[in-house]
Amino acid sequence: MFNIALNTFRELIRNRLFSLIIFLSIVLILLSFGLNSLSLGENKRVIVDFGLSFIELSGFAVILFLAGGLIAREIEGRTIYLMLSKPIRRWSIIFGKFIGFATILLLVICIELVILTGILLSQWVVLDNIFFISIVWIFLKLLSLLSLSLFFSTIVSPGLAMFMTIACAIIGHWGYAVLEYALRFGNHFYLYFAQGILVFFPNLESLNLKNLVATTAVINLNVYYLAYLMSLIYTTIILGLAAWAFEKKSFDAV
Repeated sequence: MFNIALNTFRELIRNRLFSLIIFLSIVLILLSFGLNSLSLGENKRVIVDFGLSFIELSGFAVILFLAGGLIAREIEGRTIYLMLSKPIRRWSIIFGKFIGFATILLLVICIELVILTGILLSQWVVLDNIFFISIVWIFLKLLSLLSLSLFFSTIVSPGLAMFMTIACAIIGHWGYAVLEYALRFGNHFYLYFAQGILVFFPNLESLNLKNLVATTAVINLNVYYLAYLMSLIYTTIILGLAAWAFEKKSFDAV
């Protein structure tokens, strides 16, 4: 499994991922300093909000363009037969690819975090624990989306897997808003509807701690720790479903 993870890591590195990181990092630096001049005294909040959003969006973009085609590339290159001919279980292929891709995401986040931290320190911004906790929450959110993308890649084409991952990301943010609406107005239909959404789709909005960084809002971290646990459970379940689907997948007609 770890050999598969290492090969997946190397494959993604050869996919010009580092070039993309360097380009996005340069854009981040230029835009951050540009936004600083337009922040009207709120330079800390503007730069932090933009930087954290950038880290999340760039990680999501990497998942969309690379994760959905992981299995398809193995099929097209006929390397899937080489892996299946070895005495390894099919589920280890899925988990190996997940670990390799998660390592890439962690590398991307660390590189961009170093750049963002350098920008904030150059502006004499004091970083607190919530800032770094929000980075962990972003990583968990990306892991949930990565597991979904891997699951879809085992049953549909890469293009459709990308579309379905985007749809799940939108629904994952939208479902919590529907739940708040239902609780505010006492609408039982929307309440049950929102609860159904949050069962079958990742509750991404509950991991959206970055909106509270650089604010004076009182944060109850216990609520977010519960969301942390639920996110890990959801990711594990989806990975299990992906492994099960891959076990049932036939390659006879490929």
